[in-house]
Formats: sequence, structure tokens, C-alpha cells
Amino acid sequence: MGTLLYFIKETFRGFYQAKLMTFISITIIGITLFFMGSIYLIFTNINSKLDDTVKRSTVNVFISDSYSLDSVKLSSISTAIDNLDDVLSYTYLTKKDAIDKFKKIYGAEMLDAVSDNPLPASFELVLNRDLNILNLKKELNLIEGIETVQYSKEWLSKLMKFQDIFLVSVFVISAILVFVLYFIISNTIRLTIYARRDLVMNMHYVGATEFFIKTPFVLEGILQGVIGGISAVFVISVLKVLFPPLLSFWGEWYFYPLLLTTGGVFGWIGSTSAVRKSLS
Repeated sequence: MGTLLYFIKETFRGFYQAKLMTFISITIIGITLFFMGSIYLIFTNINSKLDDTVKRSTVNVFISDSYSLDSVKLSSISTAIDNLDDVLSYTYLTKKDAIDKFKKIYGAEMLDAVSDNPLPASFELVLNRDLNILNLKKELNLIEGIETVQYSKEWLSKLMKFQDIFLVSVFVISAILVFVLYFIISNTIRLTIYARRDLVMNMHYVGATEFFIKTPFVLEGILQGVIGGISAVFVISVLKVLFPPLLSFWGEWYFYPLLLTTGGVFGWIGSTSAVRKSLS
């Protein structure tokens, strides 16, 4: 019990002796963790919207008139489409549905010169996110009765490419922030060790173990990280309360404890590294 009280006392003593540097370190840790948490929330929200956009994107499959007028043949096409892995759902538009939709979008005047309905029946396919559009088109073209497959290849490709670039960017920024966390905590603990170098030296002389000497510094780093995590969680929680429409998703229940734990873990890693290099 006495050893534990000593560790706690020395941890807070280190806070006091380097209070300015400790305050700056906790502030920067809090800001860094806030940005890491914000990046995660922004990424989750944007990725969710991109997924929804891709899922809502459709491929139009036009059916020959001879098949659209034959319920048995039309059913066989419907079954074949239903068996495709890349198709989440589909809607069938009859020739009448197609012309009604055309008139609604473009007006009836454009069809005044046409006596018959020139538009074919079609299926509108809602796609899976992880689709291969070229393979899907090949599979659709193999289905008997399908005349044309129409889709916006360029738009879907650009959207998916943007999603990949966004993911890589988030990874790079997160890696930089992780390095910043490590650098800040490690250097703060080194300064604390330097400020107490005489005490550390005397403890070596009287035969104190490495564990006994190093533990308060490690605990100090962990505490800095946890306090920084608490401040980051507090700021995000305030934003969530004051500006709820800012994001449609504010993270699962475990997001906030995880952010706080991240601060403690990096505090442990940074302080352990500083102790190993300074006291070895």
C-alpha cells in the first residue's frame, strides 16, 4: 500500500514540477485526440453517405417487346436478375410506366410526333456497394431477352475512386496524429525526468529497483494521455449537445471510452519509450 501511495505521490509531483510543460502536453494531446475522433466521425458519416449513394445508383436493363409481353419469359428474366449477387433489389417498369416517367421528366410535347409507345419495358437495378460493374454488365447481357444495359460507368467509377482516396487520406492523417501523440508524451516525460535527475541518481545510489524508479514516470504519461482523452471527449460531447444536426451519426456508445483509452495507451507507449531511453 505504501508503494502505491508513493507512486501516486511521485506522479502528481511530476505534474507539479513541470506544470507548464504538462499543461501544454495535455492540451496538445486533447487537441490531437479531438481531431482523431472528429476524423473518425467525419469519415464514418461521409462513408455512410457514399455507400447510400452507390446503393441508390441504378442500372437500367431494357427488355425486348416480345419478352415484356410474355409473362413466362418476363418471369425468367426476373429470376435471373434476382440471382445476381451484385443486385440488391430491382423495380420493373412496364412500357406504360416508362412513358409516364418520360412525360413527367421531359413533358409530353416531345412525344407528340409519335403515335405508338417507343419506350421499352425495363428493370431498374439497385446495386451492391462492392460491385464490379463490368462483370455485372457481362452477366446481364447473357440473360436472354435483355436488349440493352445502360449505366453511368464514369460516374460510378469516380465515386468509388473518391471513396478509396478518402480512405487513404484518413489513414495518412491518422498516422501523422499518432506520431504527434507519441512525440509529445515522450518528450514531456523526458523533460520531467531531466528536472528530477538528481532524485533519480540518488535512488540509483541507494539501490532502488528499475521498476520502482520508472513506474511514476510511466504513470505520469498514462495520466496525461487519459486527461487529454477526457478533454477531447468533453469537447465532442458538447458539440453533440449544442449542434446535433452537424453530423447524422455521433458514434456508437463505445466510441467515447475508446477515445479515452487511446489517450491512456499512447501515454503508456510514449512514457515507456522516454523512460527506456533516459534511464537505461
